[in-house]
Amino acid sequence: MNRLKELRRAKGLTQEDIARILGVQKAAICKYETGRVAIPQDALVFLCDFFGVTADFMLCREEGPQASPRLKPPAGLSARFLPLPDTVGVPLVGCVHAGLPMLAAENITEYIPLPAADVRNGEYFYMEVEGDCMVGACIPEGSLVLVRLQSQVENGQIAVVRLGDEVLLRKVKWISGQLVLIPANTRYEPILVADGDVQIIGRVVEARIRGL
Repeated sequence: MNRLKELRRAKGLTQEDIARILGVQKAAICKYETGRVAIPQDALVFLCDFFGVTADFMLCREEGPQASPRLKPPAGLSARFLPLPDTVGVPLVGCVHAGLPMLAAENITEYIPLPAADVRNGEYFYMEVEGDCMVGACIPEGSLVLVRLQSQVENGQIAVVRLGDEVLLRKVKWISGQLVLIPANTRYEPILVADGDVQIIGRVVEARIRGL
């Protein structure tokens, strides 16, 4: 539970207004307000500043004073007219279903706001890492990887690769003209890819732990 809907209505704002401010779709705000999806940490920090409340108040962990020591709207200025952050909503891809494009609506679980300058040159998405195949590259299970959509990557770069019905995160190498997908964990063996249903979806440009 959270007080996003209550605070939004108190300011006379619509879900579309909040979505525009965060750089996400209206559907994401609906999910935040109903509790179907937790408010991402970076969005939570911004919303607390925006409404002038503490995180504990926003998340219904306290009833007391709402005031936050962080930014508050200047007296007499409606929140609707505050300068909007230069952000965009980057889709977070969940379970990828066979036969669907990576960024099909059925695969997108939420949108994560990022500075527009960080994703200006290309199309990007986030993917949550499952498994420990890439722990040696500082990409533990549960972390989020930011991926730039591109069909080719340089030798040795980490990429998201579709192999048949699976979507894998691996280091890509070509050895004697053959594509090899290399894990960053000695518990797993490299995969030698024969000709067939294989597609490089994008290059990993950064990894982060959710909430940090």
